[in-house]
Amino acid sequence: MNLSTLPDHRAAAAPDAAAVADDSTDLNNAGFLDAVRRAAATLRGAGVSSGDVVAIMLPNTAAFVVSLFATWRVGATVTPIDPSLTAAEANSQMTDTGAKVLITAQPPAADAPVHAVITADDLTTADPDAAEPARLRNDTLALLICTTGITGEPNRVTIDHANLTAMCRMVIEAFELTGADHSLVNLPLFHVNSIVVGALSPLLAGGRATMAFSPKTFFDRIERGRATYISAVPTMYALLSDLPAEIRPNTSSVRFAICGAAPAGIEVLTKFQRRYGIPIIDGYVSEVPARARSCCSPAPARRTRSEYSRQAS
Repeated sequence: MNLSTLPDHRAAAAPDAAAVADDSTDLNNAGFLDAVRRAAATLRGAGVSSGDVVAIMLPNTAAFVVSLFATWRVGATVTPIDPSLTAAEANSQMTDTGAKVLITAQPPAADAPVHAVITADDLTTADPDAAEPARLRNDTLALLICTTGITGEPNRVTIDHANLTAMCRMVIEAFELTGADHSLVNLPLFHVNSIVVGALSPLLAGGRATMAFSPKTFFDRIERGRATYISAVPTMYALLSDLPAEIRPNTSSVRFAICGAAPAGIEVLTKFQRRYGIPIIDGYVSEVPARARSCCSPAPARRTRSEYSRQAS
């Protein structure tokens, strides 16, 4: 399925089913499609069309996911930007990628090197886009990632729609995701790992995704939304492991957890697994499918990266 048409297919199949949420927003499939169409109309009004690049510099919110699909709907490419970057660093990425528009939570203090700046609130004001979603070719760029990587040297990674869909399919197959799955996302959405594992794969499988940015609401979201898997950074797992012993959330719905974005110590992962009984897959998007079988064990052994690389090869 073309990702640009996914919101339309979901709304047609089950308009009232849950789709995307955060701490202040809860969109069913019909609401998700409406939000995407309004955001797409806003992008078109700013002059965005096929072949352009849209920079998204938002925290983990439903608006980030809406912006992704709205960008693809108009045939453009997304470059995600870490909201914690300095203005100079963010401007450098926008210049390097040739971004035409910036979507951000608040207008930047300094001028950004783009044609237009759109706030998250602006995305909701336009009438829904009346145009059909773009029918994107497999080799159309979906994501343009700028990162320093482990070397500290700037890198640009291009991911076309064929690559992106293939990664999602691997995740869906590896974890046997279905329409019953509910992803709870703490991994920063400017990472490919988070976008693929936390947001796109559950939506493509017919499930739902909740962007949980605050550790204060993390377990409340699990208990109320009955999340079936979670993805988070090592710091989040450390914080959750160190909560007072009297805090005993109901995590029975959670099948597994994914740790990424940074290296994690075995002590952190082991402590979390022992406390909550949730197996953790530690890795990046290219490694996650190869590690998924560890979920079959209630206390999976953690292998080295080289062992997992041999398994994946």
